[in-house]
Amino acid sequence: MFETYLLPVEAAVSLFPLVVALIMVPVAIRGYRRRGRAGGWPVLVFYSFVFYLIAAFLQTVMPLPVDTDGHCATTRYAESPQLDPFAFRGTIASAADGDRSPAHLLTLTPTWTTILNAVLLLPLGVYLRYRLRRGLAATVVLAFLTSLFFEMTQFTGLWFVYECPYRQFNVDDLILNTAGAAAGWLLAAPLVRLLPVNDPLAERDRYWSRVTLTRRALAFLADLAGWLVVWTLSTGLLAVATDWTTGRDHAFTIGTALGALWFWLLPLVAGSTPGKRAVLLRVARPDGGRAGPLRVTVRTWIVYAPLALAWLTLADRTSALTLPDDASRLLPYAAAALAALVWGLAVPSIVLGRDHRAFYERWSGTQNVALRTRRDRRTEPAPPPDTAADNHPSTTGPPPSGR
Repeated sequence: MFETYLLPVEAAVSLFPLVVALIMVPVAIRGYRRRGRAGGWPVLVFYSFVFYLIAAFLQTVMPLPVDTDGHCATTRYAESPQLDPFAFRGTIASAADGDRSPAHLLTLTPTWTTILNAVLLLPLGVYLRYRLRRGLAATVVLAFLTSLFFEMTQFTGLWFVYECPYRQFNVDDLILNTAGAAAGWLLAAPLVRLLPVNDPLAERDRYWSRVTLTRRALAFLADLAGWLVVWTLSTGLLAVATDWTTGRDHAFTIGTALGALWFWLLPLVAGSTPGKRAVLLRVARPDGGRAGPLRVTVRTWIVYAPLALAWLTLADRTSALTLPDDASRLLPYAAAALAALVWGLAVPSIVLGRDHRAFYERWSGTQNVALRTRRDRRTEPAPPPDTAADNHPSTTGPPPSGR
């Protein structure tokens, strides 16, 4: 019996890394905006919650029928919903055959099915109280809706992928799942006192000014992903509006223009790329003032020169651009060597340098500085007029850059 329940857990273990890869960047960005950092105990709790949700959902849909036609032709029990509340008591009594001793009841499949249904959403109640700070009423409502979603998924045959329901809609599952979540909320009370305090505001006050290597790398990856998505949409829409050949012929030009806008012109105008803005960073002078066109241009060409060479290499390989034979052969090696040089020198200077600035920041006279969120700026109390200059470094010097 327990092999049936372990199979979804094994599937969740296999699926979890893929889900993490898909949500890792958005989760990290939200962490910087809400808590001032991307790591820490709250992130571990969040990903454990994600794994739990995957495993709980798979418990309700697996194992899947292999022979759909044969299953729908021979298995009829799931066609009609079970709408009799607390019918599980009669099922257990019938299976017990008069022997109600706990030792005997624990050997019965209906008993364990009932227990596992009650336990299925118990962790949800704990998470809702500790992680999301929801009350008991909200927890009961959210648990009921979650259980209802599971039951509807079963009754529709995995959203009508199958030709018939392969698991029964059971009102007892709604009752047991919801009661289990409520029990989890109650049990979380002593647990919350043992776990680290979940206080995003305190974390943001402590970490918001730190410009770490991880934060910078996340901004870089977010910019590359954002540029790639916009470029794909632009060339794809052009191909749909005209024809495939036209979209392909203009792909290099569109990508180049979009790259210039994304990585150079936007920092000139707004002080940040979209990726930097997402993690609350901007490019400034060492004194915190606005970086001029020359500083931003020097910085941009050094940081993104390896990507520019890689882009030229891709254009040459796809015949979007025709280069001399010698240049075509050397370009990939030049791109790799320049990437190793620029980024290989930048990382140690950021991690080990006294001011945690990359070499290209010293050359260009720039640095990354952290930004406050709009909510922080709205709620931050105004200082007395005679101490405003002392309490706000941005009025007399550079904003904190930290690590």
